[in-house]
Amino acid sequence: PTRENRRFRRALTTLDTVVVRMIAERRKSTTDRGDLLSMLIGARDAETGESMDDRQLRDEAMTILLAGHETTANALIFTWLLLSRYPAALRELRAELAQELGGRNPTADDLPKLTQTRRILQEAMRLYPPAWIIGRSAKGPDQIGGYEIPARSIVFVSPYVVHRHPELWSDPEGFDPQRFAREPPRGAYLPFGAGPRMCIGNGFASMEAELVLATMAQRVRFELVPGADVELDPSITLRPRNGVRMRIR
Repeated sequence: PTRENRRFRRALTTLDTVVVRMIAERRKSTTDRGDLLSMLIGARDAETGESMDDRQLRDEAMTILLAGHETTANALIFTWLLLSRYPAALRELRAELAQELGGRNPTADDLPKLTQTRRILQEAMRLYPPAWIIGRSAKGPDQIGGYEIPARSIVFVSPYVVHRHPELWSDPEGFDPQRFAREPPRGAYLPFGAGPRMCIGNGFASMEAELVLATMAQRVRFELVPGADVELDPSITLRPRNGVRMRIR
């Protein structure tokens, strides 16, 4: 019952009220606005054909609102940090963009051709996954690796640790986008989680990050300020503590 927790609950209640009102208004309308909420309302289960109820819609919308902006921003911050440290990768990125885009803004149709762009982001999220730790609640008692898992226990998996495991990755601490020329071993790469509870925004976040990187890299580059200290802050998401001091060129 701290002051911060009370503020958090009040803010969450306000946000919850707004989202519930938006869902109710959309339910009354037959217009498809072409946005994420319209997509969620129109989604149907592939097996049952059923749509989401209001509680499911609320949960999915809240997930997108709360988890859909900072995670992508952090992924791009760490991507530019790595590109400032590995200028050869930046040159390869810019060469690809010059060849495929010729200075124009990218569209979703361009993304399949932007192989290096995609691999750079994949490697950045391997080294610095925004969702650095993922929790799952055990529905019933289980056993993993000889450890007893009681029902309703919270089990955590850390993509940060998995992504740097030497048994899964060669030179795990190095930055090598070309490692994604091949499919990673099963379970070795999970920046968005895995299985049926995988992040619903996986495709959207990847597309968004690729479009932003491809747009920015044609116009600017970022250089880490000499002597700048980059410290990790493993909070709800993995972020740089106190930001990253960089110069825009």
